Amino acid sequence: MVGKKVASFCIIIIGMLVTIPFNYIYGIGGFEVDAVWAIVGIVMIVSGVYLLTNKILGS
Repeated sequence: MVGKKVASFCIIIIGMLVTIPFNYIYGIGGFEVDAVWAIVGIVMIVSGVYLLTNKILGS
């Protein structure tokens, strides 16, 4: 049970890191790159929070 909570936290943290605009780090230009990374990061954060709340409420 604890492992699933840790995995949910990891998904949230990775989602936050993904939302950092990597195009500035690697020199890739374009708004599309930012939009894609932001959407992926937001989806990861939301799924992590959803999984975490289900684990907390379910236990």
